[in-house]
Amino acid sequence: MDYEHAVATAPPGWTHFRLADLDRLPPAMREREFAHVPDADRRSLEAGDPDARDRVLRAFFWTLVYHLEPNLWDALATAEPIEPAILSALPTSIDCGLDIGAGSGRLTAHLLSRCQKVVAVEPSAGLRNILHRRLPMANVVAGWGEALPLGDGCSQLTAACGSFGPDPSVLRELHRVTAVGGLIALISPESPAWFEENGWRRLSVPAAAAPEHDRWIDDFFGPLDPPHELVMTRAEAR
Repeated sequence: MDYEHAVATAPPGWTHFRLADLDRLPPAMREREFAHVPDADRRSLEAGDPDARDRVLRAFFWTLVYHLEPNLWDALATAEPIEPAILSALPTSIDCGLDIGAGSGRLTAHLLSRCQKVVAVEPSAGLRNILHRRLPMANVVAGWGEALPLGDGCSQLTAACGSFGPDPSVLRELHRVTAVGGLIALISPESPAWFEENGWRRLSVPAAAAPEHDRWIDDFFGPLDPPHELVMTRAEAR
């Protein structure tokens, strides 16, 4: 997500975190995220500017949740199930399926009923632990979307839910790991219109109300929005 967009759209729960929490992030993740912080905000943060502190915390909100509070993300994912009509559009009887940015397994669980083998790729150790305990049938591995630890053309269905937008490095990797003719399916991606404009098939269904859930989830994450968009394309010969 673009830095300024992340700052502008941070949910109310960003105030839960403090500057010291940035040092609790895995070093590689902290370095990766700080690479997106503008130089002006870096300098102001080092000078103790509270406005810069708040901007950085807002921009890092989702990263802090994923890596420091994985149980909070899991509660959100449970309260935002994927729309059944979106899941119905995914193919069945697949040999190998991938869930990229798998989180705590919201999509992985559905892929297991459609694929002989499922590999779930997730960078957060806490979320991997939840996923491994919940769905031991899946092969859970650490990895980034832009550098997948997988071989070329290993998947017939490469999927993700709420993880990516039109990032060229990520899209190259998704195409690389998908066999020719295999399906790349992104559920609730950032900027779905971009995908549609670039030849991906887009399916959008009406958003249903979230199932009954604890009020704190809305207070922390803002209005819930169960995934109801899907963009798909076939991998072509490279």
